Amino acid sequence: MYVPFGKDTLQKLSLIAFAQAMLAMMGDKRKVVRFYPTELIIPTFRHRFMDGVLELDDGVLINIEFQTGDLTEKFLLRCAQYAVNLRVISRKFVETSIISTGNRNKSKLIAFISKFFIFKPKIFFYSEYDGLEILNNIKDKIENKKKLTLLDHYYLVFIPFMGNVNQVEVAFEVFRIADNRELFSADEQSEIKKCQYVVAQIVANGNENLFNRFWEIIMSNNDFLVRYEENLIRETTENVTQQVTEQVTRDVSRNIAKNFKDILSDEEIAKRTGLSLETVKGL
Repeated sequence: MYVPFGKDTLQKLSLIAFAQAMLAMMGDKRKVVRFYPTELIIPTFRHRFMDGVLELDDGVLINIEFQTGDLTEKFLLRCAQYAVNLRVISRKFVETSIISTGNRNKSKLIAFISKFFIFKPKIFFYSEYDGLEILNNIKDKIENKKKLTLLDHYYLVFIPFMGNVNQVEVAFEVFRIADNRELFSADEQSEIKKCQYVVAQIVANGNENLFNRFWEIIMSNNDFLVRYEENLIRETTENVTQQVTEQVTRDVSRNIAKNFKDILSDEEIAKRTGLSLETVKGL
């Protein structure tokens, strides 16, 4: 049995790998300078963590929040609280962008306004992007031997959640594209595939036969598992707080180990994932 990750995990992994592309998807041409701490150390907030905070080249902080499903007033008010307190702590100008898998018409869109503060986040819905058109553009680039951009790499992860697509069919297509070693460097392929690994679990939605078919494509690169772990540890160490690093690394390693229990020996799994032999045996 595989243990599925959720969309929140996918969004945070993708932010680590494709922060600059995520800005491009939003139509923002500014550059990411660094990842900013996501913990709000305020007693009344009980040390809450924002999904992601980027510092841009103009000195602005952008808080990117992810919402699975439609937006609610409660969620948006919480984002407003994040923005206010991040502004107080950092003394920097703060913007908020929200990326949702929900539907704009079903979401409650509000502006939080006070005497000193106006909260008007930029909101993006994957359903409003034409996934089929984006996929065809990528396929045209490949056919004409044009280099794919970082934004194209990002789209290869999220096209299955966009509008105008058959989710399962498109998932197979983007997984096969990412498996082409002639199109990507080893590091590029690893960044895409570590996110697609989570996409496969979300799209399979508990259907193990379907997930296993996805798995065969994603894991066909024999070096991917090792690079998957190495890159994840390196990137999270460089870009996010230690708390997030430890949690994401532990969850990914344990999940991969579970999927290989029927294929590899406990010793080989421990060697490849970095988990202790005792931990692998206990899974």
